[in-house]
Amino acid sequence: MRLTYTMELMEPSPPHRTGRGYDRWLDKRGPLAAAMRFAMSVPGQILVNTAAFTLPEELRIRPEWRVLDIGCGRAGVIRILAERARLEQPPIGIDASARMLSLAQQDMAREGGPTIRLAQGVATALPFANDICDLLLSSHVFKYLTDDELRACLREARRVLKPGGLFLAWEFAPTNSKLLDRWNHYLLSREVPLVRLRGFSELRALAYESGFDWVEPAHLRPFLLPPIPRVSFLMGKAPPGWRRTIIEGKSALQYTGEES
Repeated sequence: MRLTYTMELMEPSPPHRTGRGYDRWLDKRGPLAAAMRFAMSVPGQILVNTAAFTLPEELRIRPEWRVLDIGCGRAGVIRILAERARLEQPPIGIDASARMLSLAQQDMAREGGPTIRLAQGVATALPFANDICDLLLSSHVFKYLTDDELRACLREARRVLKPGGLFLAWEFAPTNSKLLDRWNHYLLSREVPLVRLRGFSELRALAYESGFDWVEPAHLRPFLLPPIPRVSFLMGKAPPGWRRTIIEGKSALQYTGEES
């Protein structure tokens, strides 16, 4: 049985290695653990995910939209989005780290703000029903997933999206310098091993392979910290009556008139 949007109880997803890694990291003492706890807080997210805070205007998010944040961390992004977009239904944040979700609960109890529903789970097996969300978000999650896991994540994301829904994701990106890429990889994998960083072309191909009907670069800017390039892209599930087709070698949506 899948969770509906009302978050009925069900068996949690098996823990992902990344969730266990973050649990260990966040419970440590020392500057790296303190820096990560700050980075995942609302003030930290203003630095790490600055571009996300213009999303209500750029995506024209409507108050009635149902929103899911995959890999929500300490729920900083989804909390600010819920407040700025004046969402009428509590958005959901899902994360593999129990410790991260515990910090998010503590933040909301202390600071107040819009209601956010939190659930522990993995991106490759979302515990929600089909066709329930208008918008999905995912920030800095894909680097931890193998190609097979990323395909599973993207298929799950498309499954829970309503026809016409959007999935916006962003991640650290590779550069044209092997030396700089090795340094960035070292910085990003100090406590939680990552698989690899992918560029837009590779991510677009995986998104189309996983069933998305259109994929475009999102060009999110700025990202203040850390000083590592990002790649951002917007994926869509075709609305009723439309289907993906190839015109002159390029993907496009074509109206078919078939609403079923």
